[in-house]
Order: sequence, then C-alpha cells, then structure tokens
Amino acid sequence: MNAGRWYPTVTTLANGDVLVVSGNIDNSVGENVLPEVFQTQSGTWRDLTNAQISLDLYPRMFLAPNGRVFYASPSTVTRYLDTSGTGAWTVVANRSVDVYRDYDSAVMYAAGKVLVVGGGDPPTSTAEVIDLNAASPAWRSVAPMAVARRHLNATLLPDGQILVTGGTSGPGFNNTDTPVFAAEMWDPATETWSTMASQQFPRLYHSGAVLLPDGRVLTTGGDATAGGIDVPQAEVYEPPYLFTGVRPPINAAPTAVVYGQTFVVATPNAASITQVTWIRLSSVTHAFNMNQRINRLSFSQAAGGLNVVAPANTDLTPPGHYMLYILNSQGVPSVASIVHIQ
Repeated sequence: MNAGRWYPTVTTLANGDVLVVSGNIDNSVGENVLPEVFQTQSGTWRDLTNAQISLDLYPRMFLAPNGRVFYASPSTVTRYLDTSGTGAWTVVANRSVDVYRDYDSAVMYAAGKVLVVGGGDPPTSTAEVIDLNAASPAWRSVAPMAVARRHLNATLLPDGQILVTGGTSGPGFNNTDTPVFAAEMWDPATETWSTMASQQFPRLYHSGAVLLPDGRVLTTGGDATAGGIDVPQAEVYEPPYLFTGVRPPINAAPTAVVYGQTFVVATPNAASITQVTWIRLSSVTHAFNMNQRINRLSFSQAAGGLNVVAPANTDLTPPGHYMLYILNSQGVPSVASIVHIQ
C-alpha cells in the first residue's frame, strides 16, 4: 500500500477488488487519508487520489446496491464513495440521531438496508436504519435497545434476525465496571428488540462474535480490566430456533456457483423448506463485521431437494464464500454448506 494502516476497514467490491480506507500510518503522521483499491487481477494498488478524506478508525463501510461504498458511521454525516477512477465522495444523509457513534455496530440486514446501533460516550441505546434503495435515502430512528452499549457486536443470523452481544453501558473508553451480559435480538420485520440469555463473561473492547455454520454464535475475547486482554474463555450462544424442532439436513450442495446459476441442494425435507438464505463469512474486529451480509435466495422444490437460484447482481452479492442455510416452516436452520460464488 502507499503506507502502513493501523485499524483500517477492508471492503470487497462487486468485481472482487478490495477497498481499503482509513487507519493510522504511525503515531507521528497520524491517519492515512488516501483510500486505495487492491486490484485482484493484476495484484496492484490503485490510489483514489480525488477521494482523500479524514475518517474514523475502522469506519463502518458497505458495498451498496448502486455499486458505490456506503459509509454509515460513526460520524453523523454519511456518504457514498465511488471507487471508479480516482474516486469521489458524495454526501447521502445525516443520521437521525445526533450522536457520534464511537465503537457502535452496523449491519446490512437486507439488500441495501443498514442498521446502526449503540456506540458513543456515554454509550447510547438508540438504533436507526436507512434504505439505500430509496430515491432519496434518509435515516430514521427505530426502537432502542433495552440497554445502552459501547463495544457491542452485532451478528446476522440465518433467519435474518440480528443478535447483539456484549458491550459496556458506562461512560469512558472501556468502562469495565458496567459490562452488559444480556444479549438482545433485533427483528427486522417488526424493528423491535427482545432481551435474550446472558453471557457469563464480560465482552468489552477487543471482543468478537461470529456466526458458525451450525447456526450458533461464538463470542470471544474482551478487555475486562484496564490495560489487558484477560478474557480467554469463549462462549457459544444457541438461538431460540435451535429449540423449536429438528434441523432440516443438507445432504449435498455445490461448493462453487456462478452468478444467476440454478443449482440443486439435496435434502429429504424439501416440502417443509420456507427460506433459503446465505450469509457471507465473517471478518470481525472492534465492534464491526466487515464481511457479513445476507441474501435471501429464490428456490423451488425438485426431485430429492431444491432448485436454488444464485444471486445475479454482484453489487448485492460480492464474490466470495457464503454459508448456505435452508430453514423449515418452524424457522429451524440446517447446518450450513459453504458455497463460493464468483
């Protein structure tokens, strides 16, 4: 790259190239204001010299349906980055909640729809959403969490709900006196929160959470005392859908598909399947999962299984590996098959 980057955000683009933004060069120079694109075909870097801007460390960035990259938080002004040529920024909208969401979490929970939640000092419980598919996208507030959180993690589940874990509710950078143990679940259909089971260990700064292929969520790490990473224990959360019935099995699925392809997923439970989703593999750090996103795939019953249609739009489904789930009428997911789309 043009220089070192400490705490940058990495975003896969529609053609498989990789955008890198922000991060500090060193303690003397400070932030790297030059976005760069790694060009996978040539193995070279392209500088976005017309898009130099001072951003937060680990900015929350998402590939949008229009092919540009959306900057969602923590600042209140949200923007698009056009990564073509030498790059260009345009303002999209100001967030509805006037809070600098330092160490919030943000998730693209459906195609072009983004949730930002928590963050700030003192931490906030507020949440807001934006629909980038709209002609003039605008932020709007939704119901807040039950508890304010900073250093929280937000994880997409196979049924499209979002699990929030960990964080601290007290003021300061990483208040170890006020850990939040109870998880909360956000339902995109109702835009409301439910309080779930509690963790045993504090998950604060430097904690992480990832969706596993079996539909559980692994939570790890966190600085629970000032100055040290001292939570070596890992915990696994089992969502309610694992207690409502028997899993539908995937007996076979392809390991790779191309855009728009119809492919067969073998299962004896085809008649009871009501959803097919896939979620991109996680790349999570510092309260933000840079890689996760969900697609709902169209499907039909076939002999011995399902005919499933791979997404055709690379802006909605950047190339890479996804965990493919089938869900039955009770909302119980299969164990995922990992499928590569290119």
